[in-house]
Amino acid sequence: METEQNQIEKQIHQTILMVERLLRMASVPKSELLVFSDWLNRFGQHDELDFFERQASRWIQELEGIAETVTPDQIQMLLAPVIDHLSERSRKKVIRKEMILSVTKRFLDNIQWKKSLENERYLTRFFGSIEDTLEVGYDLHVDAMLIDYEIIQTTDETLLFKLIKKVEATFIPLIIIGPNDASIRQTCYQLGADDYWDETVLIEERQIRLKRLLRKLRTVSATILVDELTGAFNRKYLQNAYRRRTSRLERDGQLFALAIFDLDHFKRINDLHGHPAGDLVLAELAVLTKQAIRQEDELIRFGGEEFMLLFSADDSEHAVDMMEKVRARIERHTFPNGLKVTVSIGLTVIKDAAMDLEEMTSEADEALYQAKRNGRNQVTIYSMATAKEKMEALIKIESNSFDQLVPFPLPHHPKYHFRIIPYDEKTVAPLQLCVLPLDQLAASNFKLLEDWKQFRDGMIEVIAIASEENQLLGQVLERGVTDYCLSPLDRDQLEEQIRQWTVRLP
Repeated sequence: METEQNQIEKQIHQTILMVERLLRMASVPKSELLVFSDWLNRFGQHDELDFFERQASRWIQELEGIAETVTPDQIQMLLAPVIDHLSERSRKKVIRKEMILSVTKRFLDNIQWKKSLENERYLTRFFGSIEDTLEVGYDLHVDAMLIDYEIIQTTDETLLFKLIKKVEATFIPLIIIGPNDASIRQTCYQLGADDYWDETVLIEERQIRLKRLLRKLRTVSATILVDELTGAFNRKYLQNAYRRRTSRLERDGQLFALAIFDLDHFKRINDLHGHPAGDLVLAELAVLTKQAIRQEDELIRFGGEEFMLLFSADDSEHAVDMMEKVRARIERHTFPNGLKVTVSIGLTVIKDAAMDLEEMTSEADEALYQAKRNGRNQVTIYSMATAKEKMEALIKIESNSFDQLVPFPLPHHPKYHFRIIPYDEKTVAPLQLCVLPLDQLAASNFKLLEDWKQFRDGMIEVIAIASEENQLLGQVLERGVTDYCLSPLDRDQLEEQIRQWTVRLP
């Protein structure tokens, strides 16, 4: 059974996820803020969390004078005390905004820009070429992309247009950075840039223009309910769909289920056959699923290779039988290039209209990951036993630093159990974060990083330890290293970087 402290940490994590989602929305119905207020009120019943109870009471009063739809500025004002309290509680800024990806070979020139973004709680990644961006960054959830014009000049047109087509299809703002030259600026706008920054655009103005583009992205995303690739609904559709079904449950007693499923070893398909083949598999899988479910059932692309289903069910056994039909149909099918694909499915049955979407999604997620732990290609329904099962994720720290840094408190995550070990220990896991010295990563022409790109049974990410911010550090970041820290290592800084890595895990 979970200890009370573990339950509190889990609820704090869920609160962070809720706040992050509210910050991303172009506008928020007041009814949704009232639901969040109710969550804070219930959460605040713990003695040490009475701040949240007081905050919920304040919200009730403040929301009385607000229109039915709340603007982003109002959302930020309302959320500010909650964000500050969560940050102070962990002594860190745990709430993050959007992911900003930069494609540049001028890392040293961008250090201050990177720091200014992170001070505003954005996530950042740097790549050194369009090719690396397509290869490594394809599966990242990116909210804005910045590209140096010199990269565009030296990139094969086919790769460049492939990247531009990808960002256009997902409405990601594209910003090109180049010289103060009118003809180059015009060329970049013709390529499809949403904005152009020359050397006269200072960091403060960049922040303002970036926020304006992200605000437009949220507005566009809020009006589009169908995923272009698969034809399934997208996540913007989910909240209202869930609310409709809980209303029906309250009114008519009609139980429903929430299922999450994703493709087994999908990374291997992308690595061996390319992302276009992976896209074809996703599109065809959506078609197969729609053929296997009823017309009133709702298929939603939840993110990457994950899909969600909302569907009526008489009871748990009925829900499992329906998902077993979906699983079996996909297993029997032959996909493009002769590929055979399987899916793992986790589900939970909603029997109480008061159960919120975040909590039910977490239950289905935990069931999904037990299905994967048990061998994949199966349907698992959530139970209290399921909640104990998590996938292991390793944080491997350079051995000389390990004794100085460990132990420190590890964050809670609904899917993963984190464990810190010395890098020299041979244990492996599907998910790994390695903290290693820069010279070790750069040795033999970055061989270690190149080998890790071929790791097909999971994901390996890296934090580099550097003595200074130099060109070599820029080169490893260009090759996909997640972040860096300066030596001598600061325990609090490294703990924060690890925490931020966990925040953006799917």
